[in-house]
Amino acid sequence: MDLTSHKERWAVWAVQARNFAKRQNFTDAVARMKLVRSSISDTLAEVTDPRDKARLEGFLARANEQLADLQAQYDAWRSEIAARRQHTIDSAEEEMSRPLPSQAD
Repeated sequence: MDLTSHKERWAVWAVQARNFAKRQNFTDAVARMKLVRSSISDTLAEVTDPRDKARLEGFLARANEQLADLQAQYDAWRSEIAARRQHTIDSAEEEMSRPLPSQAD
């Protein structure tokens, strides 16, 4: 089995995931790395050569590390958003109690 095209595809997807993360598009970054991981796992199930299998296991380990890193960034990003939303909700009563600005004459 020729793994060259698979490796190239996984490399492109991994770069796309990093680029998504740079733009704080963590949802797509995590999804793309999950795609890489599942594709490597599928290919690993088909490979019979021990050397290729060992290489693929290395790729899979690297993909899992990158996915864990992206997942951590995603979770931190979502926590920040949740904190901002909660702050807005918590300060809504105080904001509503302020008088409206007077109209200009």
